[in-house]
Amino acid sequence: MTKQFYDDFSKLPIAKMAQSIADMTYLFNETKVPTSHYKAQLSKGFEEMVEASVSVSLVNTIFNTLQALQKESPKLFYQAMLCLDTKVKPSSITPSQYQAMEFTWSQFE
Repeated sequence: MTKQFYDDFSKLPIAKMAQSIADMTYLFNETKVPTSHYKAQLSKGFEEMVEASVSVSLVNTIFNTLQALQKESPKLFYQAMLCLDTKVKPSSITPSQYQAMEFTWSQFE
């Protein structure tokens, strides 16, 4: 089996890895990226690198759920959002609050 560049690269210290990546980047249309950028990225913890990806996945899941609920019943979805916004719990809504919620929906519609 032929030895690959990665085999040696993976054994380099972070500073030399960063310089090597900067050199490879320069080979692409003479693109200059400071070595310090790659060094900072390579020094990040695994949790920090994964955190953004997990966050986006969770936001996507919540978005898809909300979108499905909105399609299923636009009125109830709007009223639930209104309750969240005004901090009114539907389980303890007063008749005047309910009337205001219905009126708000009719004006929105």
